[in-house]
Amino acid sequence: MGNCFALCKPNKGFCFTDVTENHGKVLQIVNMDGKVLQFSAPILVKDILVNFSGSGIGLSKEASEQLPPNHELKIGRIYYLLPSLSSVGTTSTSPADISSIAHDKEKANGVKRIKIVITKQQLQELLKKQISVEDILSGLEKRACNTLDSTTNWKPRLEAIPEGSE
Repeated sequence: MGNCFALCKPNKGFCFTDVTENHGKVLQIVNMDGKVLQFSAPILVKDILVNFSGSGIGLSKEASEQLPPNHELKIGRIYYLLPSLSSVGTTSTSPADISSIAHDKEKANGVKRIKIVITKQQLQELLKKQISVEDILSGLEKRACNTLDSTTNWKPRLEAIPEGSE
């Protein structure tokens, strides 16, 4: 194993502290991006996963099984935040699939959050209740279908390049 350092508030002139110094006093959760979360009291897996949807917690980086939601994480142990086993093989989705995915997940697990990019005008209409979220999503579907159809006919617009006299 290599050295592991965590950022902390400057203490007596040092900006870094050795994570192993507090190893027995805290439980550590290594995030997927390498950041280390430290807790000074035992905590349940489900309390951590509230902030990390689509993730699970395992005992190692290569864990094939994730800990159950009611499992208590113990002080002095190191745990790893892992991508959910169901989302490991997923690929990115097109805007045309967003509403069907949202509808399927809503049936299975209740309400799910999705992020969309909308214009300022759409936001104002949404806030004034002149347009619904479903209208915005259907507009995304239509745009996605149009862009898929128009990609085969797309040609770049080229302008003439003036040549200098030689």
